[in-house]
Amino acid sequence: MKSIETKTLPLLPLLLLLLLGGSAGAFLGGCSFLRPHDDPTRFYVLTGPPALTARLPDGEFKQLRMGLKPVEVAAYLRTKSIVVRTGTNEIQLAEFDRWAEPLSQGIGRVIMEDLRSARNVASVTLNSHGGNALDYEVALQILACEGVRGEHGTSAIRFAASWEIRAVGTNALAPKLGGFTAGAGPWGGKDYGQLAERLSEALAAASIALAADLPREATLPPQATPPARP
Repeated sequence: MKSIETKTLPLLPLLLLLLLGGSAGAFLGGCSFLRPHDDPTRFYVLTGPPALTARLPDGEFKQLRMGLKPVEVAAYLRTKSIVVRTGTNEIQLAEFDRWAEPLSQGIGRVIMEDLRSARNVASVTLNSHGGNALDYEVALQILACEGVRGEHGTSAIRFAASWEIRAVGTNALAPKLGGFTAGAGPWGGKDYGQLAERLSEALAAASIALAADLPREATLPPQATPPARP
């Protein structure tokens, strides 16, 4: 009677075959990590108010050629993320809620649009650097532009700005200083679209205050032509 020999595969190659087979099955059956995911990032812009013409005092004014220097924002606001203050000395940067443009440019755009509609403004030059073509130039600093999450679930907005209005020319007078601080308007604390809207409203109020600070030089009525001598 012949004996039957049985051959066994080496242990290591057998384990490798099992591991490769299991990995291939998981790859072909799942592939979940290759599936596309929706980007949760949302982008927001600031918007301007209706025309300021009806909000200024009545009367005829000299049409001023205005320049708006590059807007300066506080260093902590120079980020794409919307800033939320969570304490006196603590802020959070929203992970998926961002400004669609640099905050300084968005604010400059809105202020320019607002000033152009003022009754005593003929034109506004954005990012100006002086020049004989201007009557006055505005330097605007943004001190705060953020949401605030307080205790007990209360949330609000925080907006503050200061400005300097300087006459352009060799005989320029001392600059006129001004500013605006918005009231703590309500905010739900989670809806960043609502926060952008509330900050836009605060910027609109700042635009009105800035327009009211501009020189309002009344235009003189035309001189009557004396009657011709006979």
